[in-house]
Amino acid sequence: MNTVNALLISAVFFSIFVMPPASKATQAGGGYSRQLLGNTGLEQYEMFVREPLSYHTILGDAFQVSSVVEIGMAVIRETHVEHSEIGRFFIMPQLVLRPYNRIHYFFGLGAGFMGGEAEFTRHDLGGAFFLASKLGIRFLFGEGWGVECVYYHQSNAGIYNHNASLNMQQLAMFYTF
Repeated sequence: MNTVNALLISAVFFSIFVMPPASKATQAGGGYSRQLLGNTGLEQYEMFVREPLSYHTILGDAFQVSSVVEIGMAVIRETHVEHSEIGRFFIMPQLVLRPYNRIHYFFGLGAGFMGGEAEFTRHDLGGAFFLASKLGIRFLFGEGWGVECVYYHQSNAGIYNHNASLNMQQLAMFYTF
């Protein structure tokens, strides 16, 4: 399966199974990532939807803290290798710290599964189940648009024989409804 087919299949899955229950989503977007440590030529194309959760408080005079849940999917592929893609689906609750209206820091922990072969030429992700975390900053612009810079970590926590984690820097764009 080439990258275009993998993205099309993922987009159809995303629109059928994720978008209807999340039709009142606060944010929807997509991003691109590259493997950082021991660059093994892996890249990731991700789409996501974020729904607000009920937790919200104010710390001190200025820091607003809230929570969201991110539901998404991605295609992980090995550059310069044909037919080397895997689909990834996940759910990740996130804590959001807003010191300013247009700057948000966030941290999330979640889990998901991958569909396809989890072994690449120089990187073996072990198996289908994984745990993931994100740490990043969001910049909101006018008219609902924003951009974020994220550190993404994925691991199977040693439940499989191989546990070559992903450590990726991601740049994403999103729209706030």
